Amino acid sequence: PTDTMNNLLRHSLYPLLSLPLITLCCAADQYPWSNSAPENIVRNALTPDRVLDESASDWRPAVSAIFKPLVKDCRSAREAVLTIAANMTKATGVIYSRERRTPCMNATEALAEKKVSCTGQSILLVCALRSVGIPARAVGLLTWNHIPGNHTWVEAWFDGEWHMIEFNEKDFNTPWVMDYLSMIDPRNPAQRIWAATAEPTGYYFPAVWNRDSRIPAIDVTERYIRLARTWSEQNGQAPDTQKLMVELQPRPASPTIIQLIDDSGNLIDEAPLPGPSDDIRKLATLQLPRSGTHYLRLKNRPGNLIPVSPTDNAVQILHLRRSTPTPSAPNAPSAPTPPATPAPQP
Repeated sequence: PTDTMNNLLRHSLYPLLSLPLITLCCAADQYPWSNSAPENIVRNALTPDRVLDESASDWRPAVSAIFKPLVKDCRSAREAVLTIAANMTKATGVIYSRERRTPCMNATEALAEKKVSCTGQSILLVCALRSVGIPARAVGLLTWNHIPGNHTWVEAWFDGEWHMIEFNEKDFNTPWVMDYLSMIDPRNPAQRIWAATAEPTGYYFPAVWNRDSRIPAIDVTERYIRLARTWSEQNGQAPDTQKLMVELQPRPASPTIIQLIDDSGNLIDEAPLPGPSDDIRKLATLQLPRSGTHYLRLKNRPGNLIPVSPTDNAVQILHLRRSTPTPSAPNAPSAPTPPATPAPQP
């Protein structure tokens, strides 16, 4: 037997293996990246047939036939991951579509039906990577901070760590996802980020398509907060400031300016607040220094100052509220009440 099969047999996994999986594990030794992952990564992100709670299927022969030829000349797992991810639709004909039959589709169904959700895309990409011996898993969150909606993406394991990658992307750390992740509030349980795994952890993946699902998961929120902050700083955000995005609710009907001042009353930054006709994603954007004491106020309007402090995130979003709205002029805003810091929810 190959080294991979010997490892599997030594850890008593043989009774759990299907014939296609045994074939896969034997074939995996042909790649330069074979046998590079720790055993717990192999058990949870390479040998499992399921990615989330999709229906079981014998997807490996068909998926392997598509993707093994794509990586035959790749000299590293990094190169193989990027080659596969960038060519998903080209190789399979599968596209993202709101017309998909079901959100959580297995790889066999995806190849047959061609229309999938972001979850279906992620399942198929995970299967594609696993088919060539690269550990991979699905990652997701229940909702974004600034707009409603969930998302699922993929992590691939190589060079000793996990790397974020998506269907049809040519590079790691998809910019729009990093931008959205930089805005999450980790104090809110619905915005924590979970990586699916095979072995029980006591915690579960946020499967919005099936609230009764019990997919074991690992909380990876803090790693993504660090990743998003690093990404933001590499793309222009000054390390000594935090992007502060502010909305006054209900949105003011007349032009209204929000100002950021220091404890001496000096103006640090200001921006127009979004109105009722603006896109839901549009917020006032200020640059909050990471040191010193600062307050928010409405320009030319009396009212209390709202203290504001930076968080560890690249971006902080504040939804301010006024108790008695008028059609033209907002009353003084009140400070938002942050959610309590939660323990991970099982």
